[in-house]
This record gives sequence, C-alpha cells and structure tokens, in this order.
Amino acid sequence: MDRHPSLIAICKDEQDVLKSLEFAQQHQLEIAVRSGNHSNMGWGTVENGMVVDLSQMKRVTINRDKKTAIVSAGATAAEILTATAVYGLAPVLGECGSVGSGLVLGGGLGWLTGKYGATSDNLLHARIVTADLKVLHTDTKVNDDLFWAIRGGGGNFGIATSFEYQLHPVNEMIGGSLVYPISKARSILKFFNEFMSNAPDELQADCYLTSKECWVEFVYFGDLDSGETLLNQFRKFAKPERDSLKRRLFSEVYAMEPGGDLGTDPYVSNKGSYIERMSDEVIDFVVECVNQPPQSGKVFFDLSHYMHGEVCRIARDATAFELRQAGAAHLTYWLTWKEPANAAACMKWHNEIFE
Repeated sequence: MDRHPSLIAICKDEQDVLKSLEFAQQHQLEIAVRSGNHSNMGWGTVENGMVVDLSQMKRVTINRDKKTAIVSAGATAAEILTATAVYGLAPVLGECGSVGSGLVLGGGLGWLTGKYGATSDNLLHARIVTADLKVLHTDTKVNDDLFWAIRGGGGNFGIATSFEYQLHPVNEMIGGSLVYPISKARSILKFFNEFMSNAPDELQADCYLTSKECWVEFVYFGDLDSGETLLNQFRKFAKPERDSLKRRLFSEVYAMEPGGDLGTDPYVSNKGSYIERMSDEVIDFVVECVNQPPQSGKVFFDLSHYMHGEVCRIARDATAFELRQAGAAHLTYWLTWKEPANAAACMKWHNEIFE
C-alpha cells in the first residue's frame, strides 16, 4: 500500500475527534481512522484525505470491584494489560500487543477466547461519534442495534472513542514455544489438529512454519499442574529442538520471544483465509508452499485462533461477529523480500499460488 493523506489529525480526546470530523466534512475530505495502525488492508490511512489518529488517546480506568475497564480508543492491547495486571485481571484482547481498538470492532480473537469468548463478547459499553457529529452511548439497552453492529461488524458505523470491557481474573500461565525442524511439519500439524480438538477452554495455541522450521506457541492459564501434564503430551509426541514453555505471569504474554525467525525483510505481501477445518489437504498445501518459496523471497505461514470453547458456544447471531465454528482456524500466508526490484516476481508467485 502506498497512500498519502493530505493531513493527519492527532486527537487527544473525544472533542478533538468531533472537531476533526467536522473539519473533514467542511472541506469534503475522505477520512480514515487510525488506532493501533494494525490493519493489513491499510484501512488506517487514505489517499489525499485526512487520517483521524486516535493513538494518543490512551486513558485506562479500572473498576476493581466490578472487574471492568474503561479504555480510550488509542490504547493498545499491551498497554491495557499492563494496567489491568496490577489487579490480577486481564481483558480478552488479541494475541499481538500492538493491536488497537479496531480489534473489538472486528470481533477480536486472542489467548483468552476459548474461556471467555471474543473481545466483542466482553464489550459492555462504547461511545461512538457518528457522521452527523453526535456522540452516542451504546450497550445492550441503549442504541442496542448499533451495539450489535459494532461487535464484529467493523469500524464503519462511526468513530469509537472509548470502550468498557469485562475483565477476568488471570494471573499466571504456562507460555512459550516448542520448535521442530520443517521435516516434521506434517506430523506436527496433524497432531496439533487432534490435540486442539480436545483442548480445554484454558488453552490456546498457534502454529508457524518457515522453510527451515515449524513451531507451536502455547498459552495455558488454568490449573498449572494440569497444564504441565497436558503440554507434556505434545513433548512426548515429538521431542522439540528448542523448548521455551514455562510458568510465567500472564502480564508477560506480549513479551514472549517468538519460537523461530520470521525475518526482517522490508517488503511484505500477505493473504489470509478462514478455514473451516484443518484437513490433510490444507496441511499438505502449507508444507509444500514453505518448501518451494520463490528464489527472491521468503515464505512463512501462521495458523492462529483455533476456534474452540466459549467463543463457539455463543449464538452466531448474538453479535455481528459470526466466525464461531469449532475446529476452524485463521490461516495467513506471508511472502517477504528485500529489494524493490523483486516485487513483481514475488507478487506473481504469491497470486498464482494462493488464487
């Protein structure tokens, strides 16, 4: 993406958002809203328009008794967890600490989803600035149709300026990665699929593959002794080359080192799919692709957000977020390269492989 806004409005509070939106309307400017700048589609920027930047709106107010947090729209997942962890509490947020408030508007899946549902399932209230310059309160009783829509329907219903989240008592966890050579990828992925199909709500795991290795990243936050026994099943199935699984504070979840090397190439193309189940055909496709990258690029895959537990028990029409099929997962294909001259060849390979 190569978009260049005409101006960026850096907002400090809700009044700044209102003023920015009014200015854009007066000057007939198309707008984009930026929070964590985490959109792979580039929705946080716009060509020749105005970016309404919420990233400086970082206030987090915690009610310890009610186990809730009111969060301004610019706070990232890591910043919110840092504030709540002081009280032994955690929000249901994404697996990446830099993600912003767009997460909840799109539904939001993370490490606690198996136990407590999606991020949007834990949203209690939101404030929305609409296109006609009104500030609306939304919850299950007030503007409930809008509240239904913003829980998974995306950010096009208005500019969300603050959210109230339900928090949960989470203090310790077992977290880390088991790393294997790429030659074992097929067997690891097949066992992963079987393992996660019977996983307790307190466990979440992701798989990553590069041309050299594959690894599984785990987070378990139930009874730790039971978690050790459970995760030892994976170790017994295949002895890892590297093992970073250990007991940690849950507040460290965004600071865990990745199990393997994802590289630092400056140019990236990615494509994603929501797969209803991890079939043998999907597994074969993934392994074959990482073993046959283009000469000028590198390929890696991540298989994340394995759907199980509470998020799948909630009715699909309860909110606008309907991706609740047990056994489904999110598969993302990444292609990276170092030099601009390699872009055409890499993109051609990527489009042909994943059409």
